[in-house]
Amino acid sequence: MSAPAPHRSSASASGLSGSGQKEADTVWSVVAGLYTAHGDGDVGQVDERLDPEATMWHSEAEALLLGRSDLDRLRAGRAAAGPGPQVAAYHAYDPVIDVSGHMALVRYWLRVDYAPAADGVALRPERVRNTAVLRRSAGVWRIVHLHEEVWVAGGVPEASTGSARLG
Repeated sequence: MSAPAPHRSSASASGLSGSGQKEADTVWSVVAGLYTAHGDGDVGQVDERLDPEATMWHSEAEALLLGRSDLDRLRAGRAAAGPGPQVAAYHAYDPVIDVSGHMALVRYWLRVDYAPAADGVALRPERVRNTAVLRRSAGVWRIVHLHEEVWVAGGVPEASTGSARLG
């Protein structure tokens, strides 16, 4: 939906070499691409970025999701619940990335923008803190764990925001 935001990579004690920065950029493109695909409604491309056995603390589920079958059940439940606020865009930003061998850790923010409600009322964006763990296997980075924490709930009328912190 939107181009990935520029990012900064954390530096380990030894700093990031040119190849380390390239790996960090590649890892970030996997994470940012997840939200582009999700915004486009391309479940296949979302799943391509997730390891089939990925675990997930999903903001819409209390229990830890264990692999694709749990994620598919969450998706089916969402579809059965009917339409809710319509997402206009996802913006992943401010990543801090550590890459060590075949593993990577990415901490970042996600802002979810919503289209106005049917009556034209503006809906508050949602802000989510995220941590993603990725593993490189056969030269491909995939997310093996994702942890979401809603910091500012969104999809509600803007008038009810009070003093919400927005990025």
